[in-house]
Amino acid sequence: MTVREIARQAGVSAATVSRYFTGTEKVSEDVRCKIQSVLGDDVSSGKRSRHKNRLMVMIVPHMRLAFYQELMKRFMEKVSPYGIQLIFLPIFNSDAAQVRALLKRLRPDGLVILEEPVTVPILDIAYEMKIPVVVCGETLSNIRSAVIIHVNDISAAYDGTKYLLSLGHREIMFFSNHAKGVNASYQRISGCSKAMAEAGLHFDEPYIRYGELTFENGYRFAQESIKGEVPFSAIFCFSDEMAKGAICGLHDLGIKVPEDISVLGFDDLPFTEEMRPQLTTIHQPLDDFVRSTINIFFNDDFSMCGKELIMKYSIIKRDSCSTKKGGLHTNERE
Repeated sequence: MTVREIARQAGVSAATVSRYFTGTEKVSEDVRCKIQSVLGDDVSSGKRSRHKNRLMVMIVPHMRLAFYQELMKRFMEKVSPYGIQLIFLPIFNSDAAQVRALLKRLRPDGLVILEEPVTVPILDIAYEMKIPVVVCGETLSNIRSAVIIHVNDISAAYDGTKYLLSLGHREIMFFSNHAKGVNASYQRISGCSKAMAEAGLHFDEPYIRYGELTFENGYRFAQESIKGEVPFSAIFCFSDEMAKGAICGLHDLGIKVPEDISVLGFDDLPFTEEMRPQLTTIHQPLDDFVRSTINIFFNDDFSMCGKELIMKYSIIKRDSCSTKKGGLHTNERE
């Protein structure tokens, strides 16, 4: 639920709702009651009734990546039948004190986090305020009050690398996000490294490019790799968005996928079937992420806090990967 939707249901302006949440200016008792009624609050006791809608607050990351956009879209599509109210809370321009004040006013039944914010210690704030947290699609080390829902990124990246190796590719470029702590990118790097080591191949720095998992970086990394001196016959991108950029970058240099270079993605977002060639990718079950999160909130079941729910992944074989044919920009490594 957005600020505008709350305002519409309460019959007040969006600016008034914003003032209520931030506490920058006082609102009248009548307005406060209207807003709390929309949020499902018991005004007389100051607490939310268990018989009314549960309030789920989603901490919104930077909206650069299609993966997060798709997850948010699916949450919006699926929460209504459960009577769960969903509020999106962007915090990337906020500080810890502002976020703490917002959550105090909202009194959410729980938070959903898609990625850990860099500037705000949201997990620590939630733990202090005893707000349960569900983390979707990411791996974190600090999970005292969180349920983490994700695929086994080590295993998925390992299997993706093994798949490319099975096609005869021995020189593989890896386009990754920066590894932080035990995040998904760190685990995927670990899986790729393990598969390469088992094949007797080095997981060398020249074969790994680090940057945000965006279309722009995929495009740039692919073109820079082709123009560089490092031979390769396949690219494993840690997001579909980056893989799409890589394919476009190769296309603009006259290089065909998969005839010249194979490209493997990660996520299996809807646009992967619309691409030409259709993208071979590792499927993350986003609907299962959403369904499991909703079930936890709907049933008020946070007994899994501090634990992980591991969802199944699979390799979706389409048209962007093929057996290595050799010739273009490739040499066997020693």
